[in-house]
Amino acid sequence: MNLQDISGQRQLAFMQQFDYIREAGTPAEHKAAEAITKELASFGVTGVLEPFTIDTYAVDKVTFTVTEPYEKTYTVAAYGRCGSTPPEGVEAPFLYAENGDDISLAYAAGKIVMVNGPMRPDLYQKVVTAGAVGFLTIGGTPIDTGADRTPEGRALPRLKETPIQGAVLHHLDAIEIVERGASRARLVVRQHETQATSHNVIATIAGSDLADQVLTLTAHYDSVPAGKGAYDNMAGAAIIMELCRYFAAHPPRRTLQFIWFGAEEKGLLGSRHFVTKHEEELSRHQFNMNVDLAGQLVGGTVVGVTGDIAICHVIEYMAREIGLGLSTKHMVWSSDSNCFAWKGVPAMTLNRDGFGMHTRHDTLDLISPWSLQRSAQILGYIADRIANITAMPFPRTIPQEFAETLSRQFNR
Repeated sequence: MNLQDISGQRQLAFMQQFDYIREAGTPAEHKAAEAITKELASFGVTGVLEPFTIDTYAVDKVTFTVTEPYEKTYTVAAYGRCGSTPPEGVEAPFLYAENGDDISLAYAAGKIVMVNGPMRPDLYQKVVTAGAVGFLTIGGTPIDTGADRTPEGRALPRLKETPIQGAVLHHLDAIEIVERGASRARLVVRQHETQATSHNVIATIAGSDLADQVLTLTAHYDSVPAGKGAYDNMAGAAIIMELCRYFAAHPPRRTLQFIWFGAEEKGLLGSRHFVTKHEEELSRHQFNMNVDLAGQLVGGTVVGVTGDIAICHVIEYMAREIGLGLSTKHMVWSSDSNCFAWKGVPAMTLNRDGFGMHTRHDTLDLISPWSLQRSAQILGYIADRIANITAMPFPRTIPQEFAETLSRQFNR
């Protein structure tokens, strides 16, 4: 691969088309999907829009009020997908349980519990088991001002049962509540489920003598409602667009599929839809190369590998060949690569450190063409070597402990 064919400036120019919020299932996300297909067509590649339905939610009302020993209503944001309280809410004693440790939660029965959060499934189950009747988590920082003072909503993954409801409170309000000795509070969360349509965009570059074997290069293009998602993850979308352009001009031996996933921020819904809809084809898939979080200049590049440990060694060797630094982590990574690994396809996610994820600060102003070029060169070199090597340099296996973790994650 000629690394000089990769342009960071071209990637940045592509990203400038998407300087808006692209929440899954909205017209803005659909607009972005169509723009991706238009960019593909500009260099002769057909992009196929594959729609899928997402189950989402709409918040109708959320309030949190301390009722004893003083009365004050605080601005909060609801946790989605946790159901609704009764219309009048839940009023109960209040407890700050810090990190949700077992000692603190021993006193949680019948109380509204505040934890440092975020509320992940394992912590949610602990709080429920402890007998809490509602929960708060803490967001933001003690130096926030202005718009950053408003807490951002979060959502639970889809769980079979959600017996208690919750909300996010800002860090500074949490400090005030604890310092003033809040002992009783009322929480109201009202929301309803709804459906929307998201899209994956799929482009295929056929291989030559090894065309029956497929490698995927993937990234999500949706954003959270709070910000424009340049770092997370339009930069990743730009990187695989640049590589699609390169491989369209330099077809490899193995087939390459480029996929821009929708609805990643809603719980990996686009990639989950893809691996479910195309499950019969996955026996041909050898490796998934995903990008999630990229484009900022100062930071380190990490490749999270969910597959055989040999993949880490191969990637590190290839990085040494071109003298571009990175580190690898052998683990289940929290991104679209998980869906491929769940279905038995070894996977990796390329990730670069950065600032502002899931906030209004995640903007194009912080994106560096140097960083975009560098990450695309690393990923492109790995993809080129694997796409053209005669025999795959690592086994197509998922370690048992990873498979068990993924099964719990996707089947709960």
